[in-house]
Amino acid sequence: MFSGAGCVFPAVGLLIGAELLRSMPMLAVAAAVGGAAMALSYRGSLQVVNEIAPQEKRAEMVSSSLMVCYLGNAIPVLGVGLLATDLSAPTAHVLFAIVVAGLAVTAIFTGMVGRKRERQRQQLRLTVS
Repeated sequence: MFSGAGCVFPAVGLLIGAELLRSMPMLAVAAAVGGAAMALSYRGSLQVVNEIAPQEKRAEMVSSSLMVCYLGNAIPVLGVGLLATDLSAPTAHVLFAIVVAGLAVTAIFTGMVGRKRERQRQQLRLTVS
């Protein structure tokens, strides 16, 4: 998931650059990097769900996780479309890129804090044992 979140920054940068420069090759690269970001993020999130879900509830948890992921992909795109009706399309896209980058920073920071806490718990278990 960290790799996927890290790929968000070049993806949105390339996407905005492609729009401003009207560059189809840059758009293709942006799509590839964005696709890699999504694929890595999906894979990482499914791994976490599979690790924490009880065996008898795993299918339900994975289904719910995928539903949230799909909604998380669809709703922002609809929002950008609505925003573009009041603003210019490039302005709406830049605002969307800023929000997405901010969410990626938040995800990375939250993940780092969670990993640090997990390492501390493991060290505490080792010292107690």
